[in-house]
Amino acid sequence: MLAVSKFAIGLMTGTSIDGIDAALIEVVERSRLSFPEIKVANTLSVPFNSSQRNQILDVCSPDASVFAMGRVHVQLGQWLGDAVNQLIGAAGIPRESIAVIGMHGQTVAHYPSSESEIPGFTIQIGDAATLAARTGIGVVSQFRAMDMAFGGQGAPLVPYFDYAVLHSHEQDRVSLNIGGVANITVLSQGNELEDVMGFDTGPGNMVLDGMMELVTNGTAKYDKDGGLAGAGRANSKLVETWMTHPFFHRNPPKSTGREEFGRDYCRCLYQQMKSVSLDPADMLATVTDFVAESIAHGIQQVQAKPFVLIAAGGGIHNTTLMNNLARKLNLVNRWSSSDVFGIPSDFKEAIAFAYFAWQFLKGRPTNLPKVTGASQRVLQGMWTPAQKTGNAL
Repeated sequence: MLAVSKFAIGLMTGTSIDGIDAALIEVVERSRLSFPEIKVANTLSVPFNSSQRNQILDVCSPDASVFAMGRVHVQLGQWLGDAVNQLIGAAGIPRESIAVIGMHGQTVAHYPSSESEIPGFTIQIGDAATLAARTGIGVVSQFRAMDMAFGGQGAPLVPYFDYAVLHSHEQDRVSLNIGGVANITVLSQGNELEDVMGFDTGPGNMVLDGMMELVTNGTAKYDKDGGLAGAGRANSKLVETWMTHPFFHRNPPKSTGREEFGRDYCRCLYQQMKSVSLDPADMLATVTDFVAESIAHGIQQVQAKPFVLIAAGGGIHNTTLMNNLARKLNLVNRWSSSDVFGIPSDFKEAIAFAYFAWQFLKGRPTNLPKVTGASQRVLQGMWTPAQKTGNAL
């Protein structure tokens, strides 16, 4: 079979709400196998300004008005469209060679089903029609919905992609993504797709960034390279207390978000640390150690054999966090970023959603019931076609 090559774009606006990540990938179908090859052609990061970020944060509240959510839903579609157009312009490729855009959207509510809350629901904003109109390219969005309709958590979604691009027949691997939320995929050597395990381990940058804003009264949005945390000393008693949170002791499938570890949670941790007179450096050291402990705990729950850790996401730039994690996992700093495997670590999720959108066009299910808890494999996404005439606002 001759190789068939075309391009796809993926868009991600994560739980940290720091901006838009966009990735353009070339997809090559060389056979009838289910996992096409990919090559990253271009990437782009567009930070949110303070106004944009605050508008999104405001509608993450259960008290948000329908008007406010509707307005930012359409605006985000415009911002995403602008990012896509900028990405295409920088890449210098014909627009007609791009088959699809995969847009995850901004999660503003995620309440998966449980014994006490059935059915669950999830809301991702970012208007696919506005995006398609602004770019002239068809869009696949709402990737979580069908999995949840079949009883799944709708997250994490990336384990399918991890298997497609990182699975090995020679070694056990654990793929870690530290975004706003941290999640893992366990890739045991030689395992088949249906054997893959993955879940959210708990908070990532969401808590680290939230604490940095609190200790600096909003003058800093994140702890660059973990510098402030590295200058402090963690309070191990508080870390031990925080690790009693019920989420860490739930069995997979499990996923989480701002509902459990958002602004209110950060304020609670902040007040606890103030009550024992921790200074800002010690506060960041304590929270950073907590995030490392929660990730290590999640990995150790399911992976007893030696493994290679492949990390991605903004959190890997936090040197203090990664040193703490390596120590807790006895890795002696021996871990690799996904860049080594051809997947730029800052854009892994955007690349994954480009891949998911392509697989949607091919009619290939991309959820993993063992990961999400869904009753079956399903085709994930909803299609919004491009329009051939007219001009978007």
